[in-house]
Amino acid sequence: MMDIIREIQIARMEVDKIFEQLDKKIQQYDEGNKLENSISNNRNDSYESYYYLTSNTAIFKGKKPTGLFLNGKDRIEIGTWKKIFEVILEDCISHTAKHVDLLNLRGKISGRDRLLLSDRPDGMRTPLKITEKLFVESHYDTESLLRILTTRLLDPVGYDYSNIRIAIRNDWKN
Repeated sequence: MMDIIREIQIARMEVDKIFEQLDKKIQQYDEGNKLENSISNNRNDSYESYYYLTSNTAIFKGKKPTGLFLNGKDRIEIGTWKKIFEVILEDCISHTAKHVDLLNLRGKISGRDRLLLSDRPDGMRTPLKITEKLFVESHYDTESLLRILTTRLLDPVGYDYSNIRIAIRNDWKN
């Protein structure tokens, strides 16, 4: 019986080590996705932090955006998540093939209660008009809005958002 208990204790220590290693990897990943204020636009370093859109969406919750960097382009001053959502989708549809792919997804992507992408605003709580025949539901919290943008809209059409960075205000008020 003592041998079994000893084996269980050894196995538990090994599992604890594995979880500690995984926890360190997660922390390193989150820190790696946070840019170290490497972008200078005559701003106080303590004013903003920069995150890639590929970061865990929970990082953005309760935060206020101040700017957007689209794939190496100049900074776009943006103060709301809804506007970031809109600007990224507008960049996506600027690529003809991606625009056609999004148009083909209309009526096929739904949330729990409403369509997320449609050719008309009917049935949407807060429709956002991207083009004449392309409306997207935008009545979501920050985390959900960004997750919908990346996983439900951009991933299916193959839009690469890995270089998109978002500037976040660092003050305590957010």
